[in-house]
Amino acid sequence: MPIRLINFVLCCFFLLPPAWGSPFQSHESIRAAARSHALDIHAGVDHTLELRVSDLDKRLRLGKCDTPLETFSSDSTRLRSKLTVGVRCTDQQPWSIYVPVNVKLFKKVLVATRSLSRGAVLSSADIKLKQMDITRLRRGYLEQPRQVVGKALKRSIRPDSILTPNLLSFSEVISRGAQVTILGQIGGISVRMEGKALGNGTTGERILVRNISSNRRIEATVMAPGIVKVAL
Repeated sequence: MPIRLINFVLCCFFLLPPAWGSPFQSHESIRAAARSHALDIHAGVDHTLELRVSDLDKRLRLGKCDTPLETFSSDSTRLRSKLTVGVRCTDQQPWSIYVPVNVKLFKKVLVATRSLSRGAVLSSADIKLKQMDITRLRRGYLEQPRQVVGKALKRSIRPDSILTPNLLSFSEVISRGAQVTILGQIGGISVRMEGKALGNGTTGERILVRNISSNRRIEATVMAPGIVKVAL
């Protein structure tokens, strides 16, 4: 047989995978198990989720598992940018490995539209919603315009600054026990009733009030000092 033909046959023999398959667990199956575990932790979230499972060391060789891989983690907190997922095999030759997973959760939060000075009272023109990775917002965030409109800034901010609870001055405009006017609307008819505040509230916040005439407790939105609004 010519030497070239012999060399070709030998190369084909050593390059082709053995018929019985690899004796090692594929890295991709381990990473897939870690990803599935991370997805289960974040099941049901109303955010846009992005996961990046770290690659495993190419030199790593773990025996092929004859039973389904098991996964676990010590911390199932959702709002974390990093998650470590354990993957293990429990057959006759057990092994376990920890796989890092980077997590991003995107949600629309309120930010400033322009530069604002300390003490400025926010209006709807000063805010906008912007998609952000909330796993990195350690100081919190706000989502509803009613939570910030009418609030004063404790310090100056730049455009696109994230509006956090500790950045705003939540001064009370209605105190518990105060007399309030309850505004409502039925069809095209506006209704005004006298009430009593059962809690403290700031503009845009929902509090309980008591209708003095009916003695009924209802939830209302604080509109201004001494004025609340209900949906009838």
